[in-house]
Formats: sequence, structure tokens, C-alpha cells
Amino acid sequence: MDQSWLFISLACLVTGFSKFSIGGLGLVILPLMMLAFPGPEALGVIVPLYLLTDLIAVMTYRQNVNWRVLAKLLPFGAVGVAVGTLVLGSIDPSTFITILGVLIFALLGLSLWLDYHPLPIFTHRYAASVAGTLCGLIGVLANAAGPLMGLFLLEQKMEKSGYIATRVWAFMTLNFLKLIGLVSLGLINWDTLEGSAVGLPALFLGMFLGHKLFAKISADQLKLIVRGAISLSAAHLLFFKSN
Repeated sequence: MDQSWLFISLACLVTGFSKFSIGGLGLVILPLMMLAFPGPEALGVIVPLYLLTDLIAVMTYRQNVNWRVLAKLLPFGAVGVAVGTLVLGSIDPSTFITILGVLIFALLGLSLWLDYHPLPIFTHRYAASVAGTLCGLIGVLANAAGPLMGLFLLEQKMEKSGYIATRVWAFMTLNFLKLIGLVSLGLINWDTLEGSAVGLPALFLGMFLGHKLFAKISADQLKLIVRGAISLSAAHLLFFKSN
């Protein structure tokens, strides 16, 4: 597997850290994994690991789930996953890389814009349908539904424990649906499962670091580092696509 194990381990380290700390690092994780598995197959490595961390997180945060919010959000999330799976199955790897790079830059630009222009749209009567569909679609294509999901749930005025528990259950459900879609497309196979297994030690290390070190990291510093990594990841994808 030459140096692929290193990129897999880095992606899994970030995955574990993200799931047990700030979340929303999917924009970094997928491009890292694509250094080892170019193209949509990278999703086949990541999603089983995401589901594993989701199950652990659900056991940790199994109380105060807002089932009313989930009931409004998840049916549309399933629609988004279905649409994303159809798109994923109809594009070639080269086009996928281009779409991913552009989508990452677009989502990064949106996050920067929302820092200075907060939108009240997440309290609109149709917010759950739009947010759910987009989370499912973006989750499949770019593994990056975290920021959008966070924005929607924060506007539902839940207490902290309810927010965390509801977020964990939402992503576990969407990732399970993504897993089914990826299996149907043949993007989860013995090679991708082997890649997932290679990343397990780094995944658990990332969980430990995320749980222990998150409180010591400045939010502003972390945001700057994450956005810088996202920009470099997207630029890397687009640069190598054009060559």
C-alpha cells in the first residue's frame, strides 16, 4: 500500500478528532483520503469509519435527543442522500474531483460570509426540508454536511446536551443511508474495507485527542487552521485535476 497508509491514517486521525470535538472537518477529511484512494472510492473508506464513531457517540450521548426536530429533518435528509447517490453513480472520477474542489471552495466561501452576515433562514417553516435535503446531498458528494447541520440545529434553541445528542443521532442515520448507497454503487469493497482497517488505530487516537485537547484550543486559532487546510485541500484537488 506504499505511502497510502500515511494519508489514510491522517484522514482517520482528523475524523476521530472531529467527531469528539468540534465537528465540521469533513471538508479536510475527504481530500486527505483521496490522496490514498483517488475518486469516489475514498468515500467507501471513510463512511464505515464515520458510522463506527457515530455508534460510539450515540452510546455516549443517548439522552435529551430532540425527536421532533429529527422527525422533520431526516426524511428530507434521506431524499438528499438518494439524489447524491444517483449523482455519484453517474459521474466519472475526474468529474467528481472537479465538482468536489469547486463545492469545497463554495462551502468555505459560505462559511466566511455567514461570519459577517448571519441568516435567519434556519427558523423558516421550510428550513428543515431544505437543510435536510442539502445535508444529505452534500454529505454524499463532499462529506461536508457538518457546518450546515450545525447551523440548522443551533437555531432550534435546544440546550447544549440536546444539541449534541440530536446532532449525533442525525449523522448516524444519514451515514447509515450513505453506507447503503455506497454499497449499491460498489464503492465499498474489500480494498476500501482494508483501507478502513488500516486507519482504525489513528481513528481511536483522534477520538482520544479530540476529547482531551479540545478545551485547550482557541476557537479563533482552530477556525483559521481548519479553513487554511480546507483551502489547500480544494486547491490540491483542482490543481491535479487539471494535469
